[in-house]
Amino acid sequence: MMYRDFCLRVKLYSWKAKNMKRRKISKFPLWAGLLSASLLVGAVSCSSQPKYIEDERFRPWRIGAAISYHFPAFVYEAYGVNYSEDWTSLMLSYTNLTSGTRLNLDYMRDYAHNDYEGFALPLHPLINYTPSQLGLGTKTLPEELYIYWRVSNSKIKYATVVEVSNEIKAAMTRAYPHPSWRFKGQNCYQTDFLFGLLPDGRAKLWLRGCDIYTYIGTYQPSKSMPSPYAEEAENNPIPWDKVDKVWYDKKRDKMQTLADVTKELAQERKTKTQ
Repeated sequence: MMYRDFCLRVKLYSWKAKNMKRRKISKFPLWAGLLSASLLVGAVSCSSQPKYIEDERFRPWRIGAAISYHFPAFVYEAYGVNYSEDWTSLMLSYTNLTSGTRLNLDYMRDYAHNDYEGFALPLHPLINYTPSQLGLGTKTLPEELYIYWRVSNSKIKYATVVEVSNEIKAAMTRAYPHPSWRFKGQNCYQTDFLFGLLPDGRAKLWLRGCDIYTYIGTYQPSKSMPSPYAEEAENNPIPWDKVDKVWYDKKRDKMQTLADVTKELAQERKTKTQ
């Protein structure tokens, strides 16, 4: 494939994302999961020179998913879009998050807690991210995130769109002391997006990194559509008192909110100007 044609394919994909109405998607993409790994690389190589924090500890962003064992979700596709720089960065695939070796109660208990019952959303990088994921984000942050997924219990497909606000970007570029003794004296950043997928189509979102989870908020689906296999849906009753909860290692990890970070950053700026 000639380089020019290669870049045109990348720009066409970015154009598709750009022309979707924000917060409202007309239909699910038929091309989900069909693009080649070369196109993933092209999303970066054909864009303009990236602008990011020049710190080797500032890692490329990525997208992960936290799912319940008893009410799992299958992610078809996830990607970030930067409209001002005209690029789209794809991340595939998340289906192996629900493979037999990973969607396994014993496996999840190994990284969560021995008493984990399989209902809450477990937050742990070895559960929420896959080492075999195709495609990585860039150090330049996206302006919007798109994630397409299906709930096993209802067989309903959902699309979630998140605007990466200036407050979110500020939280991602905020430097923390690195928690690892191997990188003592170096900075650490929260460059991981983590979606918590609930069986009614809602999606929670955190930033992860530095042994800290920053809760952004809960998003309603931008679009929902029944699956052709809806008649196979189990539609089991959902015990929300157990499902609408999260598990994380309270001894190691800290939980905070975006509002907390925004307030602290404002105070830091005020202190510097005094």
